[in-house]
Amino acid sequence: MLPLLVVRNVLRNLRRLAPMIVIIVAVFVVMLVGNAILAASGNALYGTYARLVSGDLSVSPAAESNFTIFGSDQLLIGEYLVQPTLSGFSDLRDAAEDLPEVRATTGLVSAAANVRIGGSGVNRTVFGVDFASYPQMFPDLELVAGRVPAPGEPGIVVQENRVPADGSPQDILGQPALLAGGTGRSFTLREVPVTGVFRYPVNDALLNGVVLTDADTARALNGYTYGALEEVEISQADQAVLDADVDDLFGGDGGGGGGMATDAAGPDATDSDGGDANAGDAVDLNALLGGEDAATDGGRAGDAPGDAATVDRARQTIAGSWNFLLVSLDDRADRGAVMRHLESLGYVESDGYRVRDWYRTVGGNASLVRYLQILFNAGLIFVAVGAAIIATNALVLSVLERTGEIGTMRALGAGRGRVALMIGMETLLVVMGAAAVGILLGAGATQLVNNAEYVVDNRYIAILFGGEPVRGTVTLSLVWAHLLAAIALSAVAVVYPLKKALGVSPREAMAA
Repeated sequence: MLPLLVVRNVLRNLRRLAPMIVIIVAVFVVMLVGNAILAASGNALYGTYARLVSGDLSVSPAAESNFTIFGSDQLLIGEYLVQPTLSGFSDLRDAAEDLPEVRATTGLVSAAANVRIGGSGVNRTVFGVDFASYPQMFPDLELVAGRVPAPGEPGIVVQENRVPADGSPQDILGQPALLAGGTGRSFTLREVPVTGVFRYPVNDALLNGVVLTDADTARALNGYTYGALEEVEISQADQAVLDADVDDLFGGDGGGGGGMATDAAGPDATDSDGGDANAGDAVDLNALLGGEDAATDGGRAGDAPGDAATVDRARQTIAGSWNFLLVSLDDRADRGAVMRHLESLGYVESDGYRVRDWYRTVGGNASLVRYLQILFNAGLIFVAVGAAIIATNALVLSVLERTGEIGTMRALGAGRGRVALMIGMETLLVVMGAAAVGILLGAGATQLVNNAEYVVDNRYIAILFGGEPVRGTVTLSLVWAHLLAAIALSAVAVVYPLKKALGVSPREAMAA
């Protein structure tokens, strides 16, 4: 009986409620179309970046400057900043791979360099990767020609757009690539062979500037090295001098002569204070610094070359230094749970780690679309508040005009709960009905946008909408989200009318 009464009351007051219904329908049309386009943009960017370069989430070192996989976001000086490296990378990777939601992981060193092949140089983003795990992490990459470097082999894999227009990918295989990188304080030159050519399945301005190298090459470009030691051949005897105490090296405490002992001192000679002069006699600075042996007797110029030790001068890169651990999941919906689990293991900002989802890992346009979606819905909140105010006013007028009816119901024995249920059902029916109409019209409008295939002229704006043309995606989760918003709007709009209805006295209503 009550549902029929509710429907009758709504139909009877439909003309009075019409302005409110039209406004609610319009609000939900705009909300659905806007969110459908932004959702499609987010999905397109996810397919472009998360599936090709970043994974679903990442762990990187905490730093004052915000670093993404494409470098520092710091204005003006960002290109001169080098990101710190992750500590305890192996333990971190093991912790991530132990999670059942994780599909694959890989390390990444992010660098920037001028890449010169065949006489022409272009500035590129250099991803230093582990080629044993990187292809499994990003299976959508297509190797056009050649191969990836073997473990421990230096090499570079360039994109197909680096191939001359009149040539083929095979033409640049084996050519040397000179990479020049700088941090503002110094610069590094590395020459590695081109081992392969690959392509991304999308055309994106940011991805078009990426090359892949072995991790050690990228580490050298960032200066992740132990330092330089000169390669010098020294005899076993001079090696013993390097191992001696400082006092022995400079002739004891030098109390008498204040200098080094002369070559004339014999094996058992002592200085004026009784110190052993033999150590001083043994030192030949010219030989130690790589010059000719200046000793006249008992010198070491005749030591056999086979007794020489070698000090390595090479600038060795620090093995195991990575900027990012990239993590790919079987289900992207598990991203939040995996991030929280890693943070619970101690990988938090205060301990020097930064756990981020894919759009913060990429930065730039991906983050901008995310923030644009938040701002769009924040703006619609104000519109929804206006719609709630209008709905409240319309419902209050409806209640005031039905004072006699409500009073009669109360006089006939209807309790406050029954009256409240009737008013609540009427409000829910009107608002939810208007929202449902708005959602249906919004889905139709989204399909019209897709059929129009509208192309944005500005390429930067086109990137924000996931490429061209502009498209929208209406999903079941999106529809449910808007229906929940309609329920919330109903709850807000019914509060004041319900208070007025319950305040009606049966005696006053009957008298009126």
